[in-house]
Amino acid sequence: MKLSKLVKTFESFLLWDKEEIKENENEINEIIKKLYEKRVKIEEKIRKCDDKKEEEKLKDKLKAVRKLIKKAKKEFI
Repeated sequence: MKLSKLVKTFESFLLWDKEEIKENENEINEIIKKLYEKRVKIEEKIRKCDDKKEEEKLKDKLKAVRKLIKKAKKEFI
């Protein structure tokens, strides 16, 4: 799943109230799992990357994913 789609989905989850969060706990857990998978994939790409510009872009994406994971832990776990 693309990072932009994960962000949009995650942002919509943040607008829910507590009852909706409890009802859709499986969806939230799936998104958090996908965020962790995305983080691992980006870290692997960074290790394999030779181009400095591409590596910087990947590091920015990794930073964004880490922020989303941190926010998810704070809001939902």
